[in-house]
Amino acid sequence: MSKLLLRSVLSGILLLGLAALPVLAQPPVIPAGADPWVTPANGQTVFTFPDGDVEALCGAPPQAAWNHQVALTGIPTAGADYDTVVKRLDDAVFNASGVAVTRVQVAALAFRSLSTSNTPCGPIDWTVKLSGPQGITKMVIRRTSPRGGIFNADLSVSVEFVGTDANSGASIGSLFYSFTLPDPSSGTGAGTPWSFSLNDQFRAGMTETDNCINVLRQKLTQYATTSRHYYYISNMISQGRCTEQ
Repeated sequence: MSKLLLRSVLSGILLLGLAALPVLAQPPVIPAGADPWVTPANGQTVFTFPDGDVEALCGAPPQAAWNHQVALTGIPTAGADYDTVVKRLDDAVFNASGVAVTRVQVAALAFRSLSTSNTPCGPIDWTVKLSGPQGITKMVIRRTSPRGGIFNADLSVSVEFVGTDANSGASIGSLFYSFTLPDPSSGTGAGTPWSFSLNDQFRAGMTETDNCINVLRQKLTQYATTSRHYYYISNMISQGRCTEQ
């Protein structure tokens, strides 16, 4: 190879490298939007009622002997498969360090019990829905590659548990709870993966290699170690776009 040709090749490589630098130095903006999720009927979404709460619905004294847990599954939104929606309220603009921040808020949620609860108030079936204004928390999105990275987000949610007599269908009453649902990720580099699609759409819970993340966030840990809630990415699973579930 001649010196002139070698110099031309090296110059071309250098120019290509320099041309790529502004793309990395000026990360894209993730527009505000909504992420839909599915809560599957796998028994992994569990809530534990505090002592005495259910008994108060029928005036019974608190009893420790019965199972205070209820397993939940999602009630799909009409015409869709998802049961929960989390909104990203702001455009998330990456800074020079590859970090972007947006506010998030639970916008929709609907669950039902997987099986009847045998309680001091009799057999009860449960449904769960949002109740009142929902809290706004923060989502931190970190870019660890040009096409993806990890995010962390705590959530705040206020819900109503509606109890129905499993035999008669009559209303038993409602219980109201407000939770701060902390992101369990901890340590350097911990978080839930995200990526951009080929048309630059934000994909929460999907890696750059189109792997969906089984567990998004463990929830309700402040009430009992057995209380946990797993969200699954909905539209990607339903479209068969996950290579790992």
